[in-house]
Amino acid sequence: MIKINLLGDTLAQVTNKKIDQGESVQVYAQDQVANRAHFPLAGLLVGLFFVAFGVVYYVGLNRKVEEQTQKKVDLERQKQELAKYTALEAKFRKDKEMLEKKKNVIKDLRITQHLPVHLMEELANALPDDVWFKEIAQRGMNISIKGESASFEAINLFRTHLVDQKNWFGNVNYPTATKNGNIVEFTLSFDLKKPS
Repeated sequence: MIKINLLGDTLAQVTNKKIDQGESVQVYAQDQVANRAHFPLAGLLVGLFFVAFGVVYYVGLNRKVEEQTQKKVDLERQKQELAKYTALEAKFRKDKEMLEKKKNVIKDLRITQHLPVHLMEELANALPDDVWFKEIAQRGMNISIKGESASFEAINLFRTHLVDQKNWFGNVNYPTATKNGNIVEFTLSFDLKKPS
């Protein structure tokens, strides 16, 4: 675009100089051409800067992706190397649990090994003179006794002795007692406690 200075004569009159119209237009046109030459160069530099920045950013991201991929491969390899140890550790845990169960069973057997002896000893201590047993049955830790006595009072005394020994006997139940001539037949049950 060419601009023409129409005020050339007016300016010349003010400054008392006469400016040639052709010269003014030519100088202005040269300035425009010089300015236009700088714009493509500046645009090219800005474009090159963005391209260089994009390449550097892409290379950086690509390097990070490669590092993470290599790290993943290394971790997978380590996982495969350690898989045999994790399987071995799981086997040891299983064996340990099994040994703990066996240990607890042995411990319980040792505790209950002497239980019948203590049961008979404690029953003998709680038994009045005129009470005797006909049958003793055990289901788990529940003991039921069928017996005979000379009187109801002796059976009640026996039951009271069992209730008093709370470390060994619990849930003492006295459901039946019937008199058959001079003899009283009774049934009594209780839970045997494991000594602590």
